[in-house]
Amino acid sequence: MDFFNLTQKTRKIPRRTRVRVIFVTVIATAVMATSIGIFRETVSTSAVPSAVLYPTAVPITLTDPDSNSIELGLKFRSRVDITITGIRFYKGPSNTGKHIGSLWTAAGSRLSTVAFRNETAKGWQTATFAKPIAIRKNRIYIASYLAPKGAFSFTERAFARPYTHGDLTVPAGGGVYSYGTGAFPRNTHHDSNYFVDVVYRATGSWTGRSTTPSTPTPSASPSPSEPAVPAAAAPAPSTSATTPPSTPPGTTALSLPRIPWEGGSNYWKNFSATDAAGWNDPSFFPIVVWYNGISSNSEAIYDKSVGINTYIGMSDATPYSLFKDNGVYWIGGKLNSSFTNQSTNWVGNFLDDEVDGRFTPTAGRAWLQQLKDEYAGSGRFNYANFTQIVMSTDGNQSDAEKYVNNYTDAVSADMYWYTIPFCSQTPYRGSSYLVSISQANCRTSSSYGKTVDMLRQRDAVDGKLQPIWNFIENFNGGPGPNAPAVTISPAQLKGAVMNSIINEARGIVYFNQSLSGSCQGGSILRQSQVTANFCGAAQIAAAKDVDGLVRQLAPVINTQSYRYSFGTGLDTMLKTYDGSAYIFAMVDGSSIPGNRTFTLPAGIKGSTVEVVGEDRLVPVSGGEFSDGFGAESTYHVYKISL
Repeated sequence: MDFFNLTQKTRKIPRRTRVRVIFVTVIATAVMATSIGIFRETVSTSAVPSAVLYPTAVPITLTDPDSNSIELGLKFRSRVDITITGIRFYKGPSNTGKHIGSLWTAAGSRLSTVAFRNETAKGWQTATFAKPIAIRKNRIYIASYLAPKGAFSFTERAFARPYTHGDLTVPAGGGVYSYGTGAFPRNTHHDSNYFVDVVYRATGSWTGRSTTPSTPTPSASPSPSEPAVPAAAAPAPSTSATTPPSTPPGTTALSLPRIPWEGGSNYWKNFSATDAAGWNDPSFFPIVVWYNGISSNSEAIYDKSVGINTYIGMSDATPYSLFKDNGVYWIGGKLNSSFTNQSTNWVGNFLDDEVDGRFTPTAGRAWLQQLKDEYAGSGRFNYANFTQIVMSTDGNQSDAEKYVNNYTDAVSADMYWYTIPFCSQTPYRGSSYLVSISQANCRTSSSYGKTVDMLRQRDAVDGKLQPIWNFIENFNGGPGPNAPAVTISPAQLKGAVMNSIINEARGIVYFNQSLSGSCQGGSILRQSQVTANFCGAAQIAAAKDVDGLVRQLAPVINTQSYRYSFGTGLDTMLKTYDGSAYIFAMVDGSSIPGNRTFTLPAGIKGSTVEVVGEDRLVPVSGGEFSDGFGAESTYHVYKISL
C-alpha cells in the first residue's frame, strides 16, 4: 500500500464498536465534604470581585502516605476573560517542605510561579503572584503546587463529571498530577480532586452559577504509590489504607513511583459481559489467536494447551457452545443464532482491522464511529487493530491520536519486525517513529516492546488509558506470496512476547497465517495439530512455552509495575506479589547481549534470586546480582524475597 508494508490479513470479521470517553483538558479543584463524604457547596449569588472555586472545601482523605515528591494540579477554563492573582491548596499536617505554586497553559508552558510563605499547620494555604496573570476565556489552564514530601490531601471520584462555580469550570477528570520536582502535571487517577484552587478576578460579571460535583463513594486512603495510576477507566479495587490495589494483602510495597496503567484486571469490570465472563480475575491474561476456527471440542482443547484463551475471526457456523463448554472467549460480531445477549463468553466487539491503512483519516474515523455507535450498550469492550501508521511521525499526528483514543477499549497495532521486509529497506525509515529504531537493532525482540511504548504514547494523549495489546507472528508476518521467505524463530517468538509484556502489553495476539515462503497456511496453529512433521511445529511449541509462563505469572503481571532502572543495557519490568519482587528482564535492544549486573532498590532484602522456570538460583552480594543473556531474544524472570 505504501512504505509501511501493511500486512494483508484476510478480513471476514463482522464489525462493530465501543463507547469511550475523551477527556477535555481543563482545570480546577477542591470540593466540600461533610463527615459522611457528601459534597455540598454554599454559593453566593451577589457580585464577587475576587473569588475562589472552593471557599470552604475539605478533603475526605487528609493525608496520603505517599512520600514521593509530586506536582498536584487542577484543570480549569473560564467563561470570560479573568485575572489569576494567586494559587491555593489544602494542606494536611504531614504535608511539609517548601511548596511552590504554578500556573500553566494546557500545552505545558509555565506562566508563573510563587512560593507559599507563612503557612499554617493545616487547612487552605494561599500564595499571591507578584504580578497577576490575565487568561483568556474558553482556554484550558492548569493550577498546581509542588508537595516535595508527598502527604497530600485528596478525594476520589470528586470529578467524575464536570463542575462549574461562577465563571470557572473543572472538566471531568480535572485533578492532575506528575511525580518529580515540578514537572507539568498531566496524569489523572479515579477522577480525584487534589484540592488545588485559584484566586481570580473576572473582568466580566459573575453569574453565581454552580453545579454540584459528583458524590464520591468514600474509599480507604490509597497506598503511597496509588496516585501513579493515571485516570483508568477501571473502578478502584477495595483496599486497605496500607495496601495498594495492585499489591495483594500481606505484600510489602516498595517505596518507588509506579508506571501509569489502566487498572489491570479490574479494568474489565467496566463491561458487564466481559466482567461476567471472569476477565476481572487476576489469574487471567488475554492470549488471542487471529483466524483459527474451532469446529470441535478437541480443537478447542488443543488450542488451550498451547495457551490460547480468546479468538478473533472464524466461521459464522461456529456454535457458541464450543466457547462456553471449553472456557474460551470470542471477540467479534454475532456469528449465528446460537449467540445471544446472555452469551457470557462473547466478551468483545471487533471494530475493524487496519482502518488507518485502508481509509482516508476522515472516512476511517467516520467508519469507526458508526461501528462504535452500533455496539453502544452491548456490555462488551470494543477492540480494533491498526497499522504502524499510528506509530509514525509522518503525517497529521492528530489523526493517529484520534484513531487510538476515540473508539476503542483495547487497542493494538501489527508490525512484524522479524519477518517483513521493512528492516532491510533502503532508505531505512526507523527514525520516522515516535520511538526511533536503529536498523542494526530493527530485527530484535525489543522492537516489539517499542510498538507497545509508541501505542501507549498515543493512548495517553487523552489522559485516560486502555489496555495495549500486541501482535506477534507465530510463523510469518507476510505481507504476501512475493515477500522474502523469512520466518520467526522459536526463540524470537518467545522474546517478542516477553518484551511486549515487559513494556506493559496487557494482551498478546498471534498472527496465525503464513502468506510467504514454502510453508504457507491459513492457520498455523491448526496445521500444527493435524499435520505430521509440520514445518511450523517448533514455533507453536515455543508459543506454548512462553504462553505457559505468562499464564503462570498472570497474577504478577496483572499488578501495577514500579518505575525503576536496574542498570544500563537492560529492559526490565519490576513488580511485587505475595511477599516477593519479580524482575522481568531482557537486554535493551540498543546494546549487545552478554552479562548484566542488576542493582536492587531499597526494600528488596533477599540474598538469593530464583530464576523462574529455569531451576537455578543466583546469589545477591552488596545489593547486586549478575546474570547472562545469550541472545537479544533471551529473557529471564527473577523472583526475590522482600
